[in-house]
This record gives sequence, structure tokens and C-alpha cells, in this order.
Amino acid sequence: MDEVDVMTRAGENVGKAVGTGLKAAREGVVRAGHAAEVKLAERGITADHVRGALVERADTLMGKAEDWEKQTRRSRKRLAKKSAQTRADLMSRAEVVRKEVKKAAKHARKDAKVRAKEIRKAAAQLGADAPKRRRWPWVLGLLIAAAAAGYVAMTRRPQEVQLHEEDQVPHAEPVLNGQVPVQKEHVK
Repeated sequence: MDEVDVMTRAGENVGKAVGTGLKAAREGVVRAGHAAEVKLAERGITADHVRGALVERADTLMGKAEDWEKQTRRSRKRLAKKSAQTRADLMSRAEVVRKEVKKAAKHARKDAKVRAKEIRKAAAQLGADAPKRRRWPWVLGLLIAAAAAGYVAMTRRPQEVQLHEEDQVPHAEPVLNGQVPVQKEHVK
């Protein structure tokens, strides 16, 4: 009967060790979550970085769990199952964080659009309040320039030459082909 008692006590000791190991693993997972949140807050790291940190922490816990599970075959199977669940839990938490970051970015974009509209409105209002430029000086300047150009063009035209009729003998007849035509007198 001594062998039975020894085997019973050995099973109890192994069970306590496994329970203690699982408790330490749970606490380690909680610490890893808090550490990841602190890292995210301090450095402004994205959800992908948080997910990576959580996976690293889960891997270290997995390594510790693997050391403990070498003790017995049953405890190894149980710890592997628990660590896989822990890793899945960590991954799902990281997914939740990623979704929250995505949602926050969406809200930030909407806010930025609203603020941009407000800024454009304010800029347009400032532009509307600014005094408008007067255009009449330009029109007056163009009219003066056109008048000056016309004056210059008129003064540079060639002068008209006036042909004066020469004093001719009133009764002299023009000579055509070297012959003086003879006028016939009309009888009245």
C-alpha cells in the first residue's frame, strides 16, 4: 500500500505544479497586456506593433510553459492547449485594438473634413470682405492711350498737296497733237 500512497502523492504534487504553472501563465498574460498598452501609449505605436509585442510575450510564456510541460505527458498536453488558447486570446485582443484604431482614424478623417470646410468658409469670407479693386482707372488709361495713338497716327499722315490751277489765257485753246483746234463761232 505504500506504493499506492506514493503514487497518489506524486499525482497530487504534479497537479499542484500544473495549477501553479497555469496561474503564473495567466498572470504573465495579464502583465503582457498591460505592458503592451503602456508601450502603445508612450510611443504612439500602431496596432500591428502591439500585436507583435503581444505575440512576443506569448512566445516567451510559451517557452516557459514548454519547460514546465516536460515533467509529464498529460501536463504537456494541457499546457499546450492552454497556451494556444492564450495566444488566440491575445490575437483576438490585438484585433479588437486594430479595429478601434481604424474606427478612431475614420472619425479623425471626418473631423478633418469638417474643419477643412470651416477653414475654406472662413477664407472665402475674408476674401469677400477685402475691398474690391477699382477698374475705372484702367479704362480711363486705355482711352487716353487710344487717343494718343490716334493723334500720333494723324500727325504722321502724308500732307495733301493742293494743286493750284495755273493762270491760263482765257481764250487760248489747248494744243492737241501739235495742232491748235479752230473754234467755230455760233450764230445767234
